[in-house]
Amino acid sequence: MQEEKKENSGEPEKEPFSWKNLGRRKLSVLLGGIAFLILLTAGLYFYAFDRVGLHGTALVDVPKDATGRDIADTLEKKGVIRSSTLFRLYSRILGSGKSLQSGTYKMKQGLTIKEAMMELRSGKTESVLVTVPEGYTVHQIASLLQEAGVKGAGDFEGEAASYGPLKYQYGPLPVTVKAEGFLFPDTYNVPKEYTARQICDMMYKRTDAMLTPDIRKKAEAKHMTLHALMTLASMVEREARFKEDQVPIASVMLKRLEIGMPLQIDATIQYALGSPKEELTIADTKIDSPYNTYTHKGLPPGPIGSPGLDAIEAVLDAKPGEYLYYVAQADGHHVFTKSYEEHQAETENIYGK
Repeated sequence: MQEEKKENSGEPEKEPFSWKNLGRRKLSVLLGGIAFLILLTAGLYFYAFDRVGLHGTALVDVPKDATGRDIADTLEKKGVIRSSTLFRLYSRILGSGKSLQSGTYKMKQGLTIKEAMMELRSGKTESVLVTVPEGYTVHQIASLLQEAGVKGAGDFEGEAASYGPLKYQYGPLPVTVKAEGFLFPDTYNVPKEYTARQICDMMYKRTDAMLTPDIRKKAEAKHMTLHALMTLASMVEREARFKEDQVPIASVMLKRLEIGMPLQIDATIQYALGSPKEELTIADTKIDSPYNTYTHKGLPPGPIGSPGLDAIEAVLDAKPGEYLYYVAQADGHHVFTKSYEEHQAETENIYGK
């Protein structure tokens, strides 16, 4: 009975010890070790020596939120490395994934994984930070790009004048610079090798993202096109020095448009003149230009600069109010009045007769 119980216990029978079995185990371990060494050697070869058969250069953009897979796939696609899979593997083994710096790199094609990692850890990018202030014109943006040493700066004004991919940047009247007002003011990480078209596309993309579905719904609710919104916001941006004056100034503009009164915005005259003047003359307000809002009713043909988000939201928040005039005080804040007589009195009070 004991022997039957032992047979039915379900326990596997242990292989009896023998020198032959011991030799097999050692051989198996040895072969496994050799295989591992072969794989390790092959991996090290790909890591340190294997190169793509290309000898050019590539511009590699690494966004701040890029994953290891994103970076590896971009490097392979650009011909910098041979295998994105091996790049990710060695990033994990070496723990170097978190040390890769964002930015735009001008990299040689045909690097080893090791060389590519070293470049991405160095942070020596081929790009510059360019900050575009609110209200800047295309001409002013071109000057910023020129100062930053961006390759496409010299062609930027010409490209911005003729290139306009956004459907909503066109109004009822023709403009001389299609991009005016639709290049969102922000800080951009611009690759030095970028062409004028690439710079425009980068800025247009930021504008399109800034005009969120919520902003577009608000504009639609006010029966206002995005072109009209950006045109009004550009004037508010240039007229108001302080944020708290933006909504009241927008309200004056909306009221004048409602009753068919010329906007008479000094900033549009400055834009039409092409260069800023400290003081406008009566002759300036009679200049022959579609941007002259003293002699032409309604909106000018398009924006007169790049409005910031505050100015855009101010136009959306504003409603036609009771005020028709405003005048700037010495500190830059504005006084708002209902009639021309009140406006004249405030003007004389501030600037004298």
